[in-house]
Amino acid sequence: MIEHADVDLCLLAPPDDDEAERKAQRASKQDPVEHLEQWRVICIDFHRFRAKCPDKCKELIRQGIPEFLRGSVWQKLALSRELLHKHPKDIYEQMRRVDSAPCEGDIVRDINRTFPKHVLYRDKQGLGQQQLLNVLRAYSIFNAEVGYCQGMGFICGVLLMYMGEDDAFLMLISLLENYRMAGLFMPNLPLLNKYFFQLQRLLEMNLPHLHEHLAEQGVEPTMYASQWFMTVCIYNFPFSTVVRVWDIFLAEGVKIIFRIALALLKLNQEALLNQSFEQILQTLKQAPSAVESETLIKTALNIKLKNKTLKDIESEWLSQMTTGL
Repeated sequence: MIEHADVDLCLLAPPDDDEAERKAQRASKQDPVEHLEQWRVICIDFHRFRAKCPDKCKELIRQGIPEFLRGSVWQKLALSRELLHKHPKDIYEQMRRVDSAPCEGDIVRDINRTFPKHVLYRDKQGLGQQQLLNVLRAYSIFNAEVGYCQGMGFICGVLLMYMGEDDAFLMLISLLENYRMAGLFMPNLPLLNKYFFQLQRLLEMNLPHLHEHLAEQGVEPTMYASQWFMTVCIYNFPFSTVVRVWDIFLAEGVKIIFRIALALLKLNQEALLNQSFEQILQTLKQAPSAVESETLIKTALNIKLKNKTLKDIESEWLSQMTTGL
């Protein structure tokens, strides 16, 4: 076993600015064995590596976390197991043992609609469906204010592909608390409304001609972007895209969803500019499944978006909410 002190994290240090482009080009040609070995070393003390080499860590995560390490790294990024410092270690089992769950009927009704073609969830009363019911039911009891909302099933379904029930439960807590996703599922969807406002402004700033055309046709983000935000790009996206987006989302936050939304609009801009209301909605409905994963991720990450920009638009939204405009 390699001890923490033996790992030279300087070997994994981020590239100098003048070498960044050359190294990024080489990364795509990196030996897969070397790539996995690099990740193995990183995971010995992931938090130490991330603190010491944040830029390099971001670069590697954006390239995609290795599949067999994904569940473990997701939990480290979300700090989900750290929640056991403030909750009982058997918190999941405590919630499982509660007899009555007000949302159980809604959860059972939606189980069959969550990844109906996936081998883990396609069999009625199968192990996957039972696990999904267990975790969603437990969370609805744990957080009665949120309870259960349909989009949560897709999120929980992806988590259970990479970890056990207890860890998926802790991840749900982290997502709704630390990543502030609860506002996506609470009555009146307060966070979703803010995201729609921000996306509309970002569209105006980045793709002004398309923004003008969509406005003329009466097309608003509420009509096409709900699932992009509520499921963090799970619903209707290729699975290869889903996991890449989640890698980045757990590392960097909600900014990647805005970038993905803008990338989809940008990649379809030429067609959209020549379409009317119904055609636009059909194109945007099909857009997530029609673009290759690497193309979408690369286009999204090339869109410049600063945290300050999102914060400024949020302030504008709050001002309008306060004045009732």
